[in-house]
Amino acid sequence: MGIETYHLNSKSNNLQGKMLGEVFTLNADINYFFLYPDDWVAGSVKFVNGNKFENIRLRYQAFDDELITYNNNGGFLYVVEKEMVDWFSFQDGSKTRKFVRLTKNNNQQTSMYLEELYNRELSLLVNWYIYEQSVSPYTDRNGIKRAVEYLMRKDYYLYTEKDGLTKIRLNRAALFSLFPENKKQIRKLLRKNRLHINSELSMIDALGLLSKNKLTE
Repeated sequence: MGIETYHLNSKSNNLQGKMLGEVFTLNADINYFFLYPDDWVAGSVKFVNGNKFENIRLRYQAFDDELITYNNNGGFLYVVEKEMVDWFSFQDGSKTRKFVRLTKNNNQQTSMYLEELYNRELSLLVNWYIYEQSVSPYTDRNGIKRAVEYLMRKDYYLYTEKDGLTKIRLNRAALFSLFPENKKQIRKLLRKNRLHINSELSMIDALGLLSKNKLTE
């Protein structure tokens, strides 16, 4: 990788601690539409076996939900083997973004990366994905004729170790449906704090209030 030597643990069996993955071909379409953030960033990757790699150039391929890194020695890109990844993080301006790998709807055969917005006994996560939309034919900046546009979208999830991932909208109804036995207390608490849930920050504030008042147990 052309990076510093790491102290790997006894559980490491991935070719002397090297990252494993599939060589990735980056064409103009993928570079323009499917990768996040807009440029390569230095990030960290933590494997499920405990090994951690830092200061690696990476980007997130949202269309196929894959982590892409750059090999300085070979000068090529590759997709990191997803089942080996516990989490990865990178600096986005002044904010550190952390993505964790979780199984989808408790299906042990299907996992996906989600950005961790709030991490407690009830966590808030967001899945970034690319939405393909039909449009009137046009010529893109590379001179290619197209009839579709690719737009970045988000799906929000609440997560508990017991129930796994639950897809939600950013509103009060999501909390009411998750904790129907505490609906009256939650409504009263939100009203008392004049908290209207309509954004990531307001949902994080609401989850903090519920946790503080032991309404998420």
